Amino acid sequence: MEFLVRGLSAVGAAAAVSVAAWRLNALTARGAVAGTVVGSMVVGLAGLGPAVVLVLFFVSSSGLSALPGGGARSRRGARQVLANGSVAALAACFHALHAFAGVALLGAVAAATADTWATEVGVRLGRRPRSILTFRRQPSGTSGAVSFPGTLAAAAGALAVAGVGRWIVPGVAGGALVAVTLGGLAGSLADSVTGAGFQAVYRCPACGANPEVARHPGCPKRALRVSGLPGVDNDMVNLIATATGAAISVLALLLL
Repeated sequence: MEFLVRGLSAVGAAAAVSVAAWRLNALTARGAVAGTVVGSMVVGLAGLGPAVVLVLFFVSSSGLSALPGGGARSRRGARQVLANGSVAALAACFHALHAFAGVALLGAVAAATADTWATEVGVRLGRRPRSILTFRRQPSGTSGAVSFPGTLAAAAGALAVAGVGRWIVPGVAGGALVAVTLGGLAGSLADSVTGAGFQAVYRCPACGANPEVARHPGCPKRALRVSGLPGVDNDMVNLIATATGAAISVLALLLL
């Protein structure tokens, strides 16, 4: 009975946050459903502490994206929500079995936060960033391009999640502050490297745009892939980043 009550409470809390985000145009309808699933798993299986960390990521990222100077604001869809939250949800499934699961959860959220903060700050303050692989100048917002302000923002995002999580997630060891911060930075780095080296890049022969997907809004023609690997889109890159953040956080904790 207690498990049922906790589960229903988790679903209710996650649904309330997701619906509010949908009403504020931060999530699409499908994104709200995905957010409810991810949030329910984190709250129900890992508790309120990890859920607060997840909300910290979402609220801070949505707040930064709403600031002027970043171009048109887009709502997060289901794929984006799952790309950023599925590793944390998976870690929540093992939270009761070992404390390392809590560190992995924090590392995944730290990586998502670091990457998003880096992107939002870099677009606004980074002027012309450089490719992390070739160091050539790139247009602002290009996948795999990094800047000094964006890198500082990534460090701040990872540290924010690590700092909050260290104190409110039960069972997390003392070295988690450093471990999760390192994991978040490693995840952000993995995002940049994967984005620059493997993410599919498209060019539309009709309108000349360089969208991240073949079918892009405002044009009836499919864009052609000119580089990168098929299937490696921004959501896949984010999933790799969060998995890297989780793994490196646990590894760093073992070595500290």
